[in-house]
Amino acid sequence: MSRNSQQKRALKKAKKEKIANKSAEAKRVKMNIVPTIYFDESGNTGSNLNDPNQPVFTLASCCFNEREAKKLCDLVGCQSEHEMHFKRLKRRKPGQDGIIRLMKHSLINTDTVKVNLFHKEFMIITKVVDILIEHMLHLKGHDLYVNGQNIALSNMLYYCLNSFCDEQDVKDMSIKFVQMVKEQTPASIESFYSSVTKLKDSCSYERFEESIDLILDTSECVNSALDSLDKSALDPSIPALFAQCVQWQQSYPKGYHLIHDDSHTVEQQKLLFAKFMDLTQETIEYGYDRRKFGLPLQGKSLKFESSQNHLQLQVADIITSSFTHWATCLLNGETEDYLFSELEKLNLDKFIGHNKIWPSPDVHPADLGTVHDGGINPADHMPDFLARAVPNPEVAAS
Repeated sequence: MSRNSQQKRALKKAKKEKIANKSAEAKRVKMNIVPTIYFDESGNTGSNLNDPNQPVFTLASCCFNEREAKKLCDLVGCQSEHEMHFKRLKRRKPGQDGIIRLMKHSLINTDTVKVNLFHKEFMIITKVVDILIEHMLHLKGHDLYVNGQNIALSNMLYYCLNSFCDEQDVKDMSIKFVQMVKEQTPASIESFYSSVTKLKDSCSYERFEESIDLILDTSECVNSALDSLDKSALDPSIPALFAQCVQWQQSYPKGYHLIHDDSHTVEQQKLLFAKFMDLTQETIEYGYDRRKFGLPLQGKSLKFESSQNHLQLQVADIITSSFTHWATCLLNGETEDYLFSELEKLNLDKFIGHNKIWPSPDVHPADLGTVHDGGINPADHMPDFLARAVPNPEVAAS
């Protein structure tokens, strides 16, 4: 090998080592930062998951300083003197182009932005499985969370119900289920199971009737399933915020502060989050496979503020609404929409990964990423954590 070649190799190696060292140092610095994370949601209809006009819920959060947020806002070119809003910007093409400029900027990446996406119609099926079927099987000694059986069952039910049963009967069952969870009265319970019976009668595939029977069988334990169940249990904003806290503490183990755009539902559950953020308890890992998470959540404070006061919340509004618009167009087949087609070019899937409640034809643990590798059943053990918890005063008083 010539001397020049050796020098080139040495320089190339030194350059790689320098980049690697710089990256490692940046990671070390980041691990000791306690940042402020900004949250905004889009498509929130509370527990009303049957709203046909808003089929998608999105929670997005971002970690930007004031200078970075100002840079992103300037890209939009908003003429408003006060704040920018996605709804106003998307009305005209110049506004849509401004949205795209922001969304495609290098500052918008998987380190600075987290996104959770909920398909509301599918979420109802997952709750039928989680609240009713999982509870029934748990009483019989079967853990439905192992190997992601709950996810596989939800996927199967969603696709098969819509393939083998009357469309209106499927919708009626979903409506009656939501009503039962919200009201928890004998009349609403009877109405739900009557709708499931009617659904079974409309089934065109005899072998699938056994799966519908699985729902009907839960009638014997429905009262204990609903006992002490919060009537906001179907609101996606609560599990979405919990999931994002888990994601952010992987990047910032020293903790983080949360500023959430005004959200009535989340604010009502502030005490619950204050308990989850009881930093006096030792960290315990709950859950299985890729769904493992540690408690307590490392939140230092949780505040609810107007987007007028924070450019970061305005950026979060653009991000979360962009994802909602993109996902809604996908669901409705509106692929000719200009804003959708431009967003589609940005590979938005990379921000989501498994951070979604979305139907999939996958049912095998290997495909779902849920091959069992040990762990603690969260449904069994999280109540113990909450029973011991002392609400984090900085969160409860925020």
